Amino acid sequence: MRRLIYPEKKLRGVPRRLRAMKRWSEGFADYFPPDDEMDPASRYWNWKIPVDLNLVEGRGTNTDIQRACAQNLVTACGHLLAAKPAAARNVRVTCVVCLPDMFTSELCIYLQEEYFLSHTLPAKNEHGETTMVTGRSLSQEWNLDLPPGVSELGVTVEYHSEEDDWHLSGERWYFGEVLSKA
Repeated sequence: MRRLIYPEKKLRGVPRRLRAMKRWSEGFADYFPPDDEMDPASRYWNWKIPVDLNLVEGRGTNTDIQRACAQNLVTACGHLLAAKPAAARNVRVTCVVCLPDMFTSELCIYLQEEYFLSHTLPAKNEHGETTMVTGRSLSQEWNLDLPPGVSELGVTVEYHSEEDDWHLSGERWYFGEVLSKA
């Protein structure tokens, strides 16, 4: 269950919630969405991380909890990738772990290559900048087990608005089919 609220009380049932997320990720074993469910006009298909906001963000979480949730996203991605039919060779199966805003993390199937590249290639525009993370690996830092065929790519994002005087920054770690198809 996804819930967006920061309560005053400490989140209860963390082990139960982590078991539920593990069941969610295992539910992708031998599953790939059928063609008739994926709209060809759409740019991507996604499943948001199925947790309470306070499980992965805020004062009630820690790196061990975040790592367990990230591992379940990567495991789900590996299952989707293993079940990907030959007819879907033109789509990319990935998941993205967003930090520090981990609640925005998701499992993705990119249906359009240009849309995937718009998220992962270095770029600069009037809204901000995306750069590649070099010299670091979230999978090594968090000791994540990458299934066969799953690669890793990290980008740093900086967004700003001079009109409204705000600035956001973070990292997005993509796992799955993230290497160049060239």
